[in-house]
This record gives sequence, structure tokens and C-alpha cells, in this order.
Amino acid sequence: MAARMMLCAAIALLTSPGVWADLPDPTALPAATAAEGGASPGISLTAIKRRGTQRLAVIGGQEVAVGGRYQGARVVRITESEVVLRRGADVTVLELYPHVEKRLRGK
Repeated sequence: MAARMMLCAAIALLTSPGVWADLPDPTALPAATAAEGGASPGISLTAIKRRGTQRLAVIGGQEVAVGGRYQGARVVRITESEVVLRRGADVTVLELYPHVEKRLRGK
């Protein structure tokens, strides 16, 4: 009897609308942050995809391949973790994970 009452209380607590209100949406895209290297705050690299042997960068919700343009800048290079944009003499590097430092294992 006590187990049933506890189960009912747990279900009532978990189904109340205020319990989940403060949790972030795990499927939401990350907030746009300014990339290092002089990128404007509006440019955010969301993903790097592969289509066969071709790499595509998703910048600001738009898919761009090497040689393509995004806001007047040409995509020069796409690696597994960064995209290089060139606008005239200005070069901007957008990192997919700008706050992650790669280290060798055991170091």
C-alpha cells in the first residue's frame, strides 16, 4: 500500500508542469558565439558534414562547400574541426569546438 502511494506521488510530481520548466532543450542548436580570429558575432559554425568525399560546412544554418560564399566571404578550406573564410585580405577561422583543447592521451 505504501509503495503504491509513493508511486502515485512520484508520478504526480514528475508530471507537474513546473518540474521540467528550467531544463534546457537538449535538441536545440548551440547559441551563436563569436568565433576567435576576428569573426563577427553573427557567424557561427554549427556543423561539418561529409557528402561522399566533399565536406560541407553549416554556417549560420546555410550549407557551404569549399569555394562557396557566405556573407561575401569565400570558403577556402574545410577540415574536420574548422572552416577558413577569406574576404579580401582578411582571413577568418571558424572552429567547430572553440573551447575544446586537444591533447595527446596521457599528457
